[in-house]
Amino acid sequence: MKSKNFFIPDGVEYFMPEDAVKFEKLKSKILNIYSKYKYQYIIPPIFDSLDNLLNLKSTDLDSETTFVLDKSSRSEVGIRADITPQISRIDYQVSKGKGNTRFSYMGDILRLSPGPFDRLNPYQTGAEYFGKISQSVDIEIIKLMIDIISLSKQKKIIIELGDLSFVNNLLNELELIPEDKAILIDLINFKSKLEINDFFKKNKLNNKKLVLLIELLNLSGDINVLKELKILIKSFKLKLSKEFNDLTSIAKAINKFRGISEVQIDLCELHGFNYQSSLIYAAFVPHLRKEAARGGRYNAYNINSKNIRLATGFSLDIKDIFNLSLGRRDIHV
Repeated sequence: MKSKNFFIPDGVEYFMPEDAVKFEKLKSKILNIYSKYKYQYIIPPIFDSLDNLLNLKSTDLDSETTFVLDKSSRSEVGIRADITPQISRIDYQVSKGKGNTRFSYMGDILRLSPGPFDRLNPYQTGAEYFGKISQSVDIEIIKLMIDIISLSKQKKIIIELGDLSFVNNLLNELELIPEDKAILIDLINFKSKLEINDFFKKNKLNNKKLVLLIELLNLSGDINVLKELKILIKSFKLKLSKEFNDLTSIAKAINKFRGISEVQIDLCELHGFNYQSSLIYAAFVPHLRKEAARGGRYNAYNINSKNIRLATGFSLDIKDIFNLSLGRRDIHV
């Protein structure tokens, strides 16, 4: 022992005896919820091969993953920043892309570039559904998510629903180079309408697409916004009727669920790892200056050259739920 002083790196947390026991009890309650919804529980390791950690081909997730050298093989392995890619690989090993599977998990992750209100070492939990994705599947998994968040003893949970299809279709039609597309996505995330207008002028982009994007940015609010979205789809002749129907059905099914959930619609929320594909959702609660959970649909992997394994799921940091349940203000918020 070089020093008797006990230094903990910034952003890293320990659970001492009393809190450690309470934390384990919270994990047990979460396991019971997964069992109730019939999601199989698995425990992947915190470090893994890069093939297993980066298989979702998400550039932002790749940049968050920590690479370390395996001295025995002289090759690189990774410390995960998200557990979802490992679950995707496990699904392939179990199902070979056939049928429907449900998995749940929890464990440490490491994020060396956390957001302003995130910690370096979250304790992530989540659930993933693989196979044929329908409205009922998303409704099921969002309700599961709400059940877990309700362990925080919060009396109000806001579920923000969106669908990336609306903005992604528009972005694809603009045919921007990757660098310009990234700039525009940042402007959309910040809802910077004046700067978006300047961006379109500078790059001599279609003005009708600009009008559509501004309309989509303006379409945010409670469940009644869907009526305006229906009019917008008809006005711009958007071929997104299925996406609209799914969004509407899911919003109606989870609004007022357990008397604590309230639905908000936002079609231009592009935060999160970029492996997500269409329907997305996030949960917010009082006293937490970030989302309590985030999830959505994504393409898990290619079964063959013609078929993609579809999935939907969410994740959250149990430490957020833990601190809220004890009435504590998280040091990261």
